[in-house]
Amino acid sequence: MKSTIALLVGSATSVSAQGWPGNYGGGNGGGNGGNWMSGAISALTKQLQGDAAAAGPFSTITSQILSSYVEPIETQLLRNSYIVRNDSELLLGGKRWTASGANVYWLGLDENVIPPSGQPFYAPFNASYPTHGRITEVMNTLVTMGAHTIRSQTLGVSVGNPLSLEPALGVFNDAAFDTIDWSVYQAREHGLRIFAPLIDNYDYYHGGKFDFLRFRGINISSTTSPIDAQVMQFYTNATIINDFKAYIHHLLTHVNPYTGLTYAEDPTIFAYETGNELGGPVFGDMDVPVAWTDEICSYIKSLGPHKLCIDGTYGINATHLDIASVDIYDDHFYPLNLTKLTTDISLVGSAKKVYLAGEYDWTGNVASAPSLQSFYNIIESHQNSSQPVIAGDLFWSLFMHDVPNCEIFVNHTDGFALQYGNPTNTVQNNTQISTIRQHFFKMQGEEVSAYLPAQACPGKLRDLTYSPGVVDFEGDVY
Repeated sequence: MKSTIALLVGSATSVSAQGWPGNYGGGNGGGNGGNWMSGAISALTKQLQGDAAAAGPFSTITSQILSSYVEPIETQLLRNSYIVRNDSELLLGGKRWTASGANVYWLGLDENVIPPSGQPFYAPFNASYPTHGRITEVMNTLVTMGAHTIRSQTLGVSVGNPLSLEPALGVFNDAAFDTIDWSVYQAREHGLRIFAPLIDNYDYYHGGKFDFLRFRGINISSTTSPIDAQVMQFYTNATIINDFKAYIHHLLTHVNPYTGLTYAEDPTIFAYETGNELGGPVFGDMDVPVAWTDEICSYIKSLGPHKLCIDGTYGINATHLDIASVDIYDDHFYPLNLTKLTTDISLVGSAKKVYLAGEYDWTGNVASAPSLQSFYNIIESHQNSSQPVIAGDLFWSLFMHDVPNCEIFVNHTDGFALQYGNPTNTVQNNTQISTIRQHFFKMQGEEVSAYLPAQACPGKLRDLTYSPGVVDFEGDVY
C-alpha cells in the first residue's frame, strides 16, 4: 500500500509545476489535468493489480475516487507555498489571502501553568514549556473559529532565562526548540500561518531588548518613565545589533525535525516582526531608527528570501513607510479606536504596503469604546478593493485547557484571555466570540451563523490533528 501512495504522490508532484487542476500552487492552470488524471488512473490500476496478491483485490479506480486522494495532496502543496505581497495585498497561490486570527503568545514558553514535578520550570518567572497537547488543542480551536493566522511572541522571542533559546550571550539551549518546532508543525498541519516578533520592548519572562543590553553591561530599569536614554543603544550600538542578529541567525537556520525545513525556509512562518511594540525612552514615542529597522528586515530576508517583514514599531511611524525591506505595518488597539484604524489604513495604503491590526481588545468591556462589529465592518469593507491594504486582525489573546487536563481552562490575568467553549463564559463573552468567528469566516468569503460549535479537548492524544488524510492503526497517514 505504501508503494501505491508513493506512486500517487510522485505522479501528483511531477505535474504540480505544470499546473494543478484548479490552478493550485500558482501554476499555469489545469489544462493538462485530464491527461494527468488519465495517466494516474492507469498507473494506479497497474500498481493495485500488483498489490492484490498481498493486500486483497481492489475495485476500479475512477476519476472521482482519485480526486479524493488528490485533494489532500493539493492542500499540502498549497501549505508549502509562500505568502507573497503584491503592493497592498497578500496572495497565496495567486489568490487573495487574509491574515485574521489570534495572538497565542505562550506557544514556545509559558508563564501561566506550574508543570508537574520534574518538568522544566523556572520559578522566578513562573516559566515552563507548554505541553504538546495544549499546542494541538489551540490549533484545532483556531480552525473551528475560522482563523488563518497566529501571532506568537515566544515563537520568536526567547532570551534571558534558563529555559530560553539564548539564556546568556552566545549560549544556546536548543531544548527550547521542542515546543517551537511542534507549534510550527501543528500550524502547518492545520493550514494556519504564523508571524512572530523577534524581540520585545518590555522586560517580560520570555525576554526582550533589556536582556541584550544587560548582556553588554547596560543595566537599566524598564519601568521608569522616561527610561534611561541608554535604551537606544539596542538600536545604535553595533556590537549589540550583531548580538541580536546572531540570535536571529540561530533561530532562522534551525531545522525543524517534524518538517525537515529551517524556519527561514518554512512557508508556515510567513513573516517575522522586528519586535513587539518597539519604541524608545518614552512609551509610544515610535523612536525606532529607520536604519535599524531596515538592517533587521534586510537580514531576515538574507536568511529567508521569501519571508515578509513586519515593522514592529508601536504605531505607524511615517518615516518608516519608505523602507523597501518592510512589507507590513501594524498597530494595536486598547481600546478599539475607529479613527486610528482608518487613519492607519490610509497612511499605509499611501505607501502601497500592507497593514494588520496586530492586537486588540475583543472583550467589549470598555463602555466608551466602539463595538467590535463596527471595528470589523471597516476591515471587511476594505476587502472589496483590489488593494485592500488591511489584510486582517488578531485578537489578544487565546487560551484553552491545561491539556492533558481537560477539566481546567488556563487563565491569564490581564483581562483579555479568550477561552473558547468555557462553560463559565458570560453571555457577553460568547456573543463577542461568536462575532469574532463570523468575522473570521467572512474574511475567507464564507458566511456562518452565530452558533459556536463544540471543540474537543485532545486530552492525552497530542496528535489529534485537524488535517486531510486518514491515519491507520500503524500510524501511517494516507
